[in-house]
Amino acid sequence: MFTYQDAIDFLFPLHRFGMKMGLETMETLCKALGNPERKMGKVIHVAGTNGKGSTSALLASIAKESGEKVALYTSPHLIDFTERIRLNSLPIPQEAVAEYTRFLRPLAESTGATFFEVTTAIAFKYFADSNATLSVIEVGMGGRLDATNVVQPNVCIITPIGLDHTEWLGNDIPTIALEKAGIIKQGARTILSHQTLDAMEVLTRAAKEKKSKLTIAPSITRIGSATSSIGKLRFHLHSARQSYYGLETPLWAEYQRENVRTAIVAAEYLNFSESAIRNGLLNIIENTGLRARLEVVSRRPLILLDVSHNPHGIEATVEALNKHRKEFENLFVVFGAMQDKDAKSMLMKLGELASRFFFATPQTERALSAAYLENLSHELQLNGTAFTSTDEAISAAKSLANASDLILITGSFYLAGEAINRFPIAHQNASA
Repeated sequence: MFTYQDAIDFLFPLHRFGMKMGLETMETLCKALGNPERKMGKVIHVAGTNGKGSTSALLASIAKESGEKVALYTSPHLIDFTERIRLNSLPIPQEAVAEYTRFLRPLAESTGATFFEVTTAIAFKYFADSNATLSVIEVGMGGRLDATNVVQPNVCIITPIGLDHTEWLGNDIPTIALEKAGIIKQGARTILSHQTLDAMEVLTRAAKEKKSKLTIAPSITRIGSATSSIGKLRFHLHSARQSYYGLETPLWAEYQRENVRTAIVAAEYLNFSESAIRNGLLNIIENTGLRARLEVVSRRPLILLDVSHNPHGIEATVEALNKHRKEFENLFVVFGAMQDKDAKSMLMKLGELASRFFFATPQTERALSAAYLENLSHELQLNGTAFTSTDEAISAAKSLANASDLILITGSFYLAGEAINRFPIAHQNASA
């Protein structure tokens, strides 16, 4: 009998094939499965450098509140593989993973399919078999040659673009934007979040060439007065359709306003009601399992769990904390990062606020060692210490923090995934 563990034991080593930019293998897998990518209801395809996970989850939550049978495909996972593939907030059953993997294994082996290609094929087959009425699909990397780009979307969303995965996508914003623009399709509505001028030029030109109707979310909406505390954002938003007063979401960081704005513009295009939008924002964690987006996991001391993993994301995190600088005394940072990330830039930015760093090596061969990070911190004249595990680094930070301090756990999805085991329940008033 082929079990879930058998499936995981087959899937994860496929990482050895690395990233493969191209759609040929994906098209082969989908054909073998009966082309499920064409049978997933309305499709929302979301690309971008930062914010695409939150924006995807916001839209899935709104759609669920409106009564849709919602599929949500995101990556990476924090604890278990099944988190990547959700239907109406529930992760894919382990038995389904086993069944689809068993079927795909011979073809995956013969084509040299990557982990992400096989995982994406499994997701699409599950969504089609489950008769999803709306599918929110987050791009893995880039867009044009990403495995998810076999879909025919109704809506294409591109969140803010920054420098990331430069070894695959290019070394400057216009080149990366061109890759992201590859998801834009004729007949689909394209919705853009705030972009730098050079990214916006590339994206608007691509939409025009593809004959895709374009909506630039910041140009048709205005965010009114907003108040936020660490853990909750409350704000008004005025769109071309109506004014929304007193919207609330646990996605409290400053940068989430752009993701919320984009999600609301897309929700309006899909004719979702005000109540679905309002409840979708409020219930996003329950509706999608989204976690570790500057999530409050403890109050005394205040501990935030975060998945920011590139300079653009870390800069947004620091900006969010700066807005609430009076709410904590010292900032202690538990940090771990992958080898393909610009750790130096991330530490320099965090160093503007942090009193001390506690370095850990996430349990993956792709991780930078804690010892390397400690040496790097000393070069940057930052106060940092290496620890043998994520758990030990968190414990050391907690032992030094007093009730008025803040501990930020950030730098990698892998680090957040290891840390989240200590904080299994998202609760704004937790005292763990």
